[in-house]
Amino acid sequence: MKFDDFFQRVARATGIGTQKELAALLGIDPAAITLAKSRGVPKSWGLSLAAKFGLNPEWLRTGAGPVHQHEQGRTVLVPKVAARACAGGGSLELGDAVVDELPFERSWLARKGNPARMVAMDVVGDSMSPEIEPGDTILIDRSQDRVSDNRLYVIGLGETIQVKRVQVRPGLVILFSTNQRYSPVTLQGDEMDTLRVIGRVLWSSRAYA
Repeated sequence: MKFDDFFQRVARATGIGTQKELAALLGIDPAAITLAKSRGVPKSWGLSLAAKFGLNPEWLRTGAGPVHQHEQGRTVLVPKVAARACAGGGSLELGDAVVDELPFERSWLARKGNPARMVAMDVVGDSMSPEIEPGDTILIDRSQDRVSDNRLYVIGLGETIQVKRVQVRPGLVILFSTNQRYSPVTLQGDEMDTLRVIGRVLWSSRAYA
């Protein structure tokens, strides 16, 4: 997707006038705009703007079809990314490529958080079983990156992306697994600086054979 064409359509639909405003809408560093001019626009940008403004992702990508989504007030397509969250020991499995889109009711998402900052991803590992099973898909709101005690979060810790229930105590952060075979992990002092809160888990689903 060529950046200039994409930017013209976004400006027409949202009323923004500068590339700096586009970066702010997307929650990205302005340097990413420069990169997109040479490499093309990431698909996730269009999906994020489509969710936020009720736009038709195909129109944003190609200029074809209606500007707005059919029944835009009711349905949002949330991007599913290639990254996978590990519920276990696991290894680093990163990647921001969009591999699918999942439909959600707009009003439900709005009650839960910021639809424009939500993504879905699959889970590997069994440390959160039976609450979250291997192969489940989870919905994450990346705008909720401050811990509210005893809720589920996708976190970055060292070289892993994990799903854990997080508890905060004075001078301590404790990461809990639902599966009792996994012991809690306590972070304190400088260890807490290694913790990155990627987003809060809002929803999970699973496919049955």
